[in-house]
Amino acid sequence: MKDDIQNNKLLILGKLAASLAHEIRNPLSAIKLNLDYLQMTDVNSGEGAECIDSSMEAVNRIQQLIENTLDFSKAPNSDQEDCSLNEVVLQAVGILKSVSRKQNVKIETELDENISLLVLNKNKILQVFLNFLNNSIDALGTEGTIKVVTAENKENVYFYVEDNGIGISDEDQKKIFNDFFTKKETGTGLGLSVCKQLLDEHGAEIKLDSELGKGTKFTVLFPENLRVLK
Repeated sequence: MKDDIQNNKLLILGKLAASLAHEIRNPLSAIKLNLDYLQMTDVNSGEGAECIDSSMEAVNRIQQLIENTLDFSKAPNSDQEDCSLNEVVLQAVGILKSVSRKQNVKIETELDENISLLVLNKNKILQVFLNFLNNSIDALGTEGTIKVVTAENKENVYFYVEDNGIGISDEDQKKIFNDFFTKKETGTGLGLSVCKQLLDEHGAEIKLDSELGKGTKFTVLFPENLRVLK
């Protein structure tokens, strides 16, 4: 079964190769043009600073494409540890602080201080948080609010990421976790597909609630067997 799953991934990656090459070519061209210009101007000037910012955005774009591809192709592993969802949330928010601030997006956190530890692959769950937050920032555009909540009940330890952005249509919600489905001009359609794969590896359930014009909420519920007994 594992071999079949891995072979399926390799087949999908083969289909992705052409579009991935195209996606990488555009930001690389932007980097080259901007760096060429920097060689002819004062980097401390306004124009020089704008070029540096543009180059950094292009570099981040390449990094996201490569990481999505590598993570999608990896066989599942069991590098797990006792982990606090709160710590992962704060790490993800810290990583995206400059991006959210630049777009005038406020990220609010409501974290349960007494939440149970979970046995997780921390890096994979961090990637899930980063992906959800990035999607919310994109959905908000230049202004808005994202709320991140962690909590637990008798059945689950869970978190949700909620925004008041553009929302997702009923039709698109049915396809949102499919490989290569995206409405973004620069998207690969692998972000949420990879998130679902990473959460499936943990036995976690993901729920989507969204309405056009009102916003989107992703909820992830971790099963009881991942909880570390207090």
